[in-house]
Amino acid sequence: MAVSLQTRVFYGLKTDIANNAHYITDAEVLYPVGNALAIHNIFQRQQKLIRLPERYYDANGICVSPNKKFVALSDIGDKPSISIYDINSLKRRKLLGIPFDAPGVTRFTCISFTFDSKNLVAITGEPDQTMLFYNWEKGKVESTFKLTNPQNPLAIADVLSCNPTDATVVAVGGAYTFKFLIVSDSIWRPYGFAKAENLLVCSMAWLDGDRLMVGTDDGRMLYLENGDLKNVYRMTDTVTMNLKIREEYVMPTVASLEIREDIIWQQNIRCLIAFPRGFAYAHGGGTIVLFEKEGKHNYMKRNIYVIPQRMMKDDDPNLYKIHTINVNPSFDQLIVTTSWSQLYYAMLWGPDLQMDPEPQKMEIMGQPLHHGSINGLSMCAWKPVFMTCGEFDHSVRLWDFETESLIMLKQYDEDIFSVALHPMGLFCLIGFTDKLRFMSILIDDLLPMHEIAIRNCKTVRFSHNGHLFAAVNVNIIQVYTTIGFSNPFVLKGHTGKVKTLLWSQTDLKILSLGAEGSIYEWNMITGTRSSEFIWKAVVLHDIAFSSDTSFIYCIAQDDQIREIKESEIVREFRLPGKEMQQIIMGKDDLMLFITSPSGIIISLKSPLQTPIESMDFHMHCVDVTAIALSYNENYLISVAKDGSLCIWKLFFPEGKVKMSRDLPYTNEVLIGKDDLEEKIHNIKNLTVRLRELETEHAYRLRQIDIQHNDKLREVHQGYCEAIKELVDKADKDREDHRNEVNNMNVNIVRMKASHEEAMQQMENNYEAKLITEYDKYQAFEEHTNAMRENYEKQLKDLEKSDAEQLQKTMTTYEALLYEKKIQLEETFDEMMHKERVHEQLMSQIENDADREILEIRTKYENLLYEEKQNSLKLKGEAGVMRNKFMASQRDIDDLKRQVNRVQSEYAQFLKNIQDLEKQITDLKKEITERDATIRNKEQQIYDMKRINQELEKFKFVSNFKIDELRNQIQPRDQEIQELKNSIRNIEEEIISLQKINENLELQLHKEREKLRSARREIDREIHKNKRCQQLLRKIRVDILKASELIQEPNALKTAVTNLYHKYSADDEILRSRKADIDAQCEFIRQKDQLEKTIASLKKQKQFRDTSKGDKELKMTEENSILTVELNALREELKQARENILYMENLLGLTQKHIRPTEARKILEQTYHGYYELQEKYMKQIQEYKKVILALKEDIKQLLSKIPCEEKEEEKTSVASSVTTNL
Repeated sequence: MAVSLQTRVFYGLKTDIANNAHYITDAEVLYPVGNALAIHNIFQRQQKLIRLPERYYDANGICVSPNKKFVALSDIGDKPSISIYDINSLKRRKLLGIPFDAPGVTRFTCISFTFDSKNLVAITGEPDQTMLFYNWEKGKVESTFKLTNPQNPLAIADVLSCNPTDATVVAVGGAYTFKFLIVSDSIWRPYGFAKAENLLVCSMAWLDGDRLMVGTDDGRMLYLENGDLKNVYRMTDTVTMNLKIREEYVMPTVASLEIREDIIWQQNIRCLIAFPRGFAYAHGGGTIVLFEKEGKHNYMKRNIYVIPQRMMKDDDPNLYKIHTINVNPSFDQLIVTTSWSQLYYAMLWGPDLQMDPEPQKMEIMGQPLHHGSINGLSMCAWKPVFMTCGEFDHSVRLWDFETESLIMLKQYDEDIFSVALHPMGLFCLIGFTDKLRFMSILIDDLLPMHEIAIRNCKTVRFSHNGHLFAAVNVNIIQVYTTIGFSNPFVLKGHTGKVKTLLWSQTDLKILSLGAEGSIYEWNMITGTRSSEFIWKAVVLHDIAFSSDTSFIYCIAQDDQIREIKESEIVREFRLPGKEMQQIIMGKDDLMLFITSPSGIIISLKSPLQTPIESMDFHMHCVDVTAIALSYNENYLISVAKDGSLCIWKLFFPEGKVKMSRDLPYTNEVLIGKDDLEEKIHNIKNLTVRLRELETEHAYRLRQIDIQHNDKLREVHQGYCEAIKELVDKADKDREDHRNEVNNMNVNIVRMKASHEEAMQQMENNYEAKLITEYDKYQAFEEHTNAMRENYEKQLKDLEKSDAEQLQKTMTTYEALLYEKKIQLEETFDEMMHKERVHEQLMSQIENDADREILEIRTKYENLLYEEKQNSLKLKGEAGVMRNKFMASQRDIDDLKRQVNRVQSEYAQFLKNIQDLEKQITDLKKEITERDATIRNKEQQIYDMKRINQELEKFKFVSNFKIDELRNQIQPRDQEIQELKNSIRNIEEEIISLQKINENLELQLHKEREKLRSARREIDREIHKNKRCQQLLRKIRVDILKASELIQEPNALKTAVTNLYHKYSADDEILRSRKADIDAQCEFIRQKDQLEKTIASLKKQKQFRDTSKGDKELKMTEENSILTVELNALREELKQARENILYMENLLGLTQKHIRPTEARKILEQTYHGYYELQEKYMKQIQEYKKVILALKEDIKQLLSKIPCEEKEEEKTSVASSVTTNL
């Protein structure tokens, strides 16, 4: 079974795909590389790959869903499609295509997910552009919209942006194209601003659900809100943006956009992206501008970021063209891609332009990668490193395949053709344009040691033991020694260019392959040719040498592998349909790898047998330029033409791995003597500085301990005093609480007795009322029966009269209908006559109009031809003048910047000169002063030496005393520790006592509130009972008076009705009773609400341990505030009742026997003049509105004249003055 490969890491970037870099998390980045989508964790250096099928060589667009769970990839082909992959499972979820025939459509120009990640919007390419709205989970198209503009064939839609809050709103733009689209019932309709005949849209971004920013290719940015164009900004001159202020703008004409030669991509507003704290866009070569949000409508230019300059064979400015900008989920980092095969990032919200006016350089994300083809690869034996060189970027890079990181990067100004790494990993050979150089590999540099006069050396190899190396000079092989660089052998014989060199395992033989089709075997003892194989009929690509040099594997331009032994082809093995380019074999002949076009690596079972067992691994998307095995044969390195580099892990079949494969690697490096001495010197200085800092830190710690001990002593004294006060206060509160509880119990007993008496009395009263009400109900029922019979008779009479009236009206209207029909026929005849006359007039007018149109058309066509000729001349002149103006404008800006820089530098130099002069005078003074101090110090030193001798004697005595004091201090420390523990226990007891006091205070306050409310209810009930007793007394007197009229029915009837109107139907009694009930319900509701709030506050208090005293005070204050608010509400309720009674008195509703006519007159008197007052105040309101509008216009005019930084202050001041005047 063949050896299997698994990717460890795959470095590279495909730059021909739109939106080719996305943040998945703050640490993971998704980007395309080779034939896969890589999800790279930058911090953990781990990589996951989504492998793509072979059809996605020509992918043109990537889009990640807003929830960061799915990624969509569109491809180019006869039937373009969109694949959606799950980022977590790394598998394809759906394949979406065009559901109808679209001849000529080979790609999707852009794709985007909606904000809920449930739908996907895609726009097909030319010639018939259509927007497709997919429900990608179901795999179907829900709606479509044609975007083709027949009036302008240049109109192309290639920019798409979905609304961040509404999945039914989409913005589409491009060259001469811009639309807002909204869908309803699966039908898309445009709305809002759509004047796109003058627009060349490059990018779009939604600030929120209503506001959209649009970038154009001439450096302008359009601001649209709710579908309407509000402002146009020239971004080269814009520093602050106030979206609320509408500024003057001029839209370009069609004529100004027809000539596109003067508009270069550096002027475009590209890759516009918005996030909650601002927005960013690309403007110019490798430049990104960041605007920060300040308030809801203001944006300020915050930073400018630039791509760092890189060295390249052909310095092309298009390499700095920015293709993608993406922001991470934390909105503090940007990732950027250009035409370089490299990811860049910038940290946001650093120093702004006011603090640091220079643009900030972006940093490389991950490892610095090659750009362009990698034309050299060499592996080391003693270290886990390999070396590569770039054909276009002129760089040599040293990599570690175990840590998967770059160790060293060296850039050169000349072309590099080949590299070879010594087996020890301390030396290397590099082939330059003029010479082949032998270099030593230092810790961070390559140091040239020897040069060999071989130009453009593309093939060079060290021997396996490292004592020799062979270099190819066109068709000659030169062998050199590594120690003395002598040239013992010059191998001649090839007539064509030597393509491949291979050393045997014992370094006794060299195998060479020539372009003319010859394979030579050279003896490295004698320097002669030992065998040869020549096959000129076939172009040979590569060879592989067995470990015992007994046979050779050879691959050619066909699909066969040939085994050569003793200069003859022994066997041939066929790989059907596989074109082979390179071959490599393991040291023990147990593995064989072959590369194929389009980046395929084939693993073969070795030794080869018929049929061949092979496995294909397709990761690169272009041809592989070189492959190499590590010395322990656990890793395979492959590099390709697009600069991609893949590190593969080998998994061997069972029983084929040897113990020799796990040899330990060395990690030693070379370093120069001067560098080493300098580093040692720096280490010594740093250690001295570290000791000084340690002593300084220890001294500071001792001072801090002394300060903290003093503070602790003060705090302890304060705690003791507070404890005493709290204990006294707690005792006093307990006595007060006990007295109040006793008083409350007495009051409760009294209240219960009074309530029982009142309840008994009310029951007796209500029984008498029920009897009287039942008698009234009986009388009312008899009255209603009599009224019902009367109304039934009246209804029968009305039906008869209505039938007779209906018959009369039918006869009259039939007569009128007949007359109208006759009039209608007469008018119809007149209308037909007039229509014939009108048609004759129309024919005459049309003939006259056609004649006049022909005359006018010929006249104006001549004028139009002349104007076109003039316009063509003016366009050419305008283009030339525009180029001159742009060039001069750039020169002026550069000169202004230089002048400002020079002026600032000049001012800085003047300041420096003045400061230096002051320093010189000060230093002279210090020199004189220090000379005097030196003399004094020398005398002091002499004195100090004598004192030092005396102090040493005193030191011996003090050391003895210190030992005695230490013995005395130890028991004191133990006592201090015991006192601290006792203080801690006392503090815990104080905290528990505080909790108990707090609970008791809350309960006491609650009981007092209940007592007050109960007292108020008792007073209210007593007052109500008195009123009821007075009312009952009056009712009894009136009933006695009515009983005297029992012999007179009519008088008795009127007396009973008067009693009813006086007591039972009295609106005032009902209203007062309803008001009492409402007030009582409101009071109960507020009481329940206050009790709930108190209970919630109690619960909150139990969970809060810090700052308890302040919170308890706050709770009591809140309770007092709530009680004050309750009393205020009761006062308002009382005032409202009084106001109602006052209005009822005005209307006369409180009078006992009022008739409807009298009530209507009173109502008309009260409403007299109401309509006049209403008209008067409406006129005043209209006049004030006109004054307000006029003042607003004046404010707008003033604001347009005021500078931007003063507008907000003026606006607020003028608005306040207007309100005060009104």
